[in-house]
Amino acid sequence: MSEAQTINLYNFEIKGIAYDSRKIKKGDVFVAIPGLKFDGASFIPQAIENGASVIICETETAVPDNVKLIKVANARQALAELSAKYYGYPASKLKIIGITGTNGKTTIAYFIESILKEAGYKVGLISTVETKINNKSMPSSFTTPESLELQEILSQMVKEGITHVVMEVSSHALAQDRVYGLQFDEVIFTNLTHEHLDFHKTMDEYLSAKLKIFKMLKHNGTAVINVDDPSSKKIIESIDGEVVFYGMKDIKHELRSTKTSNFDVRLKEYDIKFELMRVRIDTTEIRTAYIGIYNIYNLLAAFQCGLVLNIEKKKIKAGIEKAVIPGRFERIDVGQDLFVIIDFAHTPDGLQKLLGTIKPLIKGKIILVFGCPGDRDKEKRPIMGKIAADLADQMIVTTDDPHSENPQQIIDEILTGIDPRYALRVSNYVDRKEAIKRAISIAQKGDVVVLAGRGHEKRQDFNGKKVEFDDVKIAKEAIKLNGKS
Repeated sequence: MSEAQTINLYNFEIKGIAYDSRKIKKGDVFVAIPGLKFDGASFIPQAIENGASVIICETETAVPDNVKLIKVANARQALAELSAKYYGYPASKLKIIGITGTNGKTTIAYFIESILKEAGYKVGLISTVETKINNKSMPSSFTTPESLELQEILSQMVKEGITHVVMEVSSHALAQDRVYGLQFDEVIFTNLTHEHLDFHKTMDEYLSAKLKIFKMLKHNGTAVINVDDPSSKKIIESIDGEVVFYGMKDIKHELRSTKTSNFDVRLKEYDIKFELMRVRIDTTEIRTAYIGIYNIYNLLAAFQCGLVLNIEKKKIKAGIEKAVIPGRFERIDVGQDLFVIIDFAHTPDGLQKLLGTIKPLIKGKIILVFGCPGDRDKEKRPIMGKIAADLADQMIVTTDDPHSENPQQIIDEILTGIDPRYALRVSNYVDRKEAIKRAISIAQKGDVVVLAGRGHEKRQDFNGKKVEFDDVKIAKEAIKLNGKS
């Protein structure tokens, strides 16, 4: 048996790479990464049986003499390094814009993609919703892919002539080194609110994960920071390079943009109506159907990004106004006399902002359908229940993605956050389709039915079994079934 070797990772031929032993082909490198449920090291025998010629892992492991074993301190970082080498370091040939934060990443990504297209660039998008290369789209499994898939995507973008990439960068991706080794031309920070504490355990750990991306800025890169967020001061203190700000509050404190005043985004005025929002930044007026204060922040971030990239304001305006964002304040209209909104709001902050935006703008009632995923941050369930009861007139608690948990148990945990005096406002259905049908059946003219939590998603996960489910499709069927169109 050969012993672990401490050799340069790049001094051998790479025929192929896999971190899933089932995908190994003869002569491939198997990288045994530690996962949340399983340690890749336990699958080394299967990888060797399938033909792996090189094993990279973090622990001493006996392998046959014809297999090279390389022990590393961090297998995930090794995977990222090897993947970049294998695909020819595609990131070095692209201008990459990363967006991180709890909420707003997807909306900002689509705004920026649209701005860049308006400016004439060939754009790639890596988002929670989809990966787009020019106008070709592939559904996303994660907000940010594992490093091997990410490098493959970037390589394909280079081959397709892409010049700019807009990508959402999740805290999971940062903590798990999925973007390790990348250098960003621009990084946007949106906000930090309660989310993913099943993974990060504390808000401080969550923030620490986010901070990693600012060490990945190029020496001439720029950080674009929402200074109205309480976490912004710590983030700015961690950045060595250029920083520009955006926000709605008057910035009169010690934090100043390190670039010129040309990059100061000044919000002059705004007018929010249910059908449309009007925002004026300096002399530029933008009109958008993506309404609410939280979307003003998203719009400001995208506007600032455009300025940093030296794009004309008229093209920034046109790009934002043309953007179409799946599952984000998506309006369903098949001729009905009530309103139906599909939104991804799946955090306490996201749900509160969504409902808080709608409530003062309508005369009718808000009828809310929502749930919480299983195997995720359980602390937020009663919190979201309370928010829903405080802001919705009727609420139907239902199933999101239960994963390995009992759907009814998740619903019951949400219900614990609801004050008993709201009991008559609340019902629950394990079957999400029945919940949506019920919400639309009780809605009257001028009411707003809000289907929250899933947005663009097309499948539900029941203990690993994927079931086709599209809120948009079900809502349209329910509207017709109830004779409301």
